Amino acid sequence: MIAAEGLRVQIGGATIVRGLSFQVERGEVAALFGPNGAGKTTTLRAVVGLYRHGGRVLLGGEDVSHLSPQERARLGLGYSPEDGGLFPSLTVYENLLLPVKTLKLDEGRMREVLEVVPVVKGLLDRKAYALSGGQRKFVALARALIVGRRAAVLDEIFEGLSPKAADDIKQVIKSVAGAGVSFLLAESTAAYIKGLVDSVYHIERGEIVQVEGAARA
Repeated sequence: MIAAEGLRVQIGGATIVRGLSFQVERGEVAALFGPNGAGKTTTLRAVVGLYRHGGRVLLGGEDVSHLSPQERARLGLGYSPEDGGLFPSLTVYENLLLPVKTLKLDEGRMREVLEVVPVVKGLLDRKAYALSGGQRKFVALARALIVGRRAAVLDEIFEGLSPKAADDIKQVIKSVAGAGVSFLLAESTAAYIKGLVDSVYHIERGEIVQVEGAARA
């Protein structure tokens, strides 16, 4: 489970996220949905600890608000930023191994994830800078899942993908959610979350303005 209670973020004296609350149960997929500039990315970055915030962030019912990004990751919170966050000069294998070594995870975790995202197996020896945009999305997803044993936070994971690649990533998310991992997505295109999410939190100007429940297709 991943949740926020009264989340608030100020950047440069401006309030970007205004008392936002949500809850994603174990094995559920939820989306923060809204236009560019609504505060989706800021919310995700606060959830994973990259921005200081007021209010509380909960992981598995535990308050992790006081923890650093690395400590939250060590507890099983994975993150894929909008740009993928890969190190361009490292190979795909090295990019995936980095969180394993940094967080002292079992290397078997990487092998498990590669079985779930098999397209990445053929990319392991390639430098990240040589990947296409779609390939980077798959690698970033795999890295988030290696860390995200309990929850994964994905920022615009479908942006720029072909319909086939987007469908493949949806299937990966559904499969991993079925194993008990919670997902929080930030999306601005309704078609990407259709048939995928259990709930949609509509966000405008840093506030939740509407909440919808949606059964998976």
